[in-house]
Amino acid sequence: MDEADGALDDSPGRRGRLHGRLLQLLGVVSAVAAVIALWQFVVFGDDPDRDPVSMAEGLETLSIPEGSSSSGAVASVSASSSPIESPSESSAAATSDAPTSASAAPSSSEEATSGAAEEAAPASCTASLTVEKEWDDSVEVHVEVVSTGDAALGAWEIDLDLRDVDIYNHWNMRDLDHGWYGSEDWNGRLDPGENAVAGFQAETDDRVELPGSVSCTAVV
Repeated sequence: MDEADGALDDSPGRRGRLHGRLLQLLGVVSAVAAVIALWQFVVFGDDPDRDPVSMAEGLETLSIPEGSSSSGAVASVSASSSPIESPSESSAAATSDAPTSASAAPSSSEEATSGAAEEAAPASCTASLTVEKEWDDSVEVHVEVVSTGDAALGAWEIDLDLRDVDIYNHWNMRDLDHGWYGSEDWNGRLDPGENAVAGFQAETDDRVELPGSVSCTAVV
């Protein structure tokens, strides 16, 4: 009778069922190993200095003692893999504080621009006209340009486009066309409070009244 029981135990059907359970168990272990490898890639893929967990170490936790059933093995695999944090949660936690620290610190270019704007002082000038000589149809005019700003100016330009006035001679200034005249190379730079003297002669109509001042533009 014992020999008959032994023959039944070694039957092909019994061996087939055992092989099927072993294949199922190997499939579950392979799936868990793939999940662990994917999790390592997502979490530690951007950190070249971190030593990744080897596949062998991950598989050691899934070792199944001899004689355990396939259902018990699946339960132990699920229990061992449950504490793993999802990649989406870990990525969100790692990047949640980044925008606040980046936005709080001003850039060096903004600090340099604001500092240059505070240090820069405006430059300005005025130009006054004084009639020195007057004839029936012409005049000689004295021009004085004064630096009135808080910073030195590198050059100056004045508007002498006056109605019924035709300049035919001038000195200590250059003709810039369209009635504008500018400083020479040697009298353009004026510190605050300094002045430059120029003049012109012009033909005029009868009873023309020249303005006491004209527009002056400071060139830094």
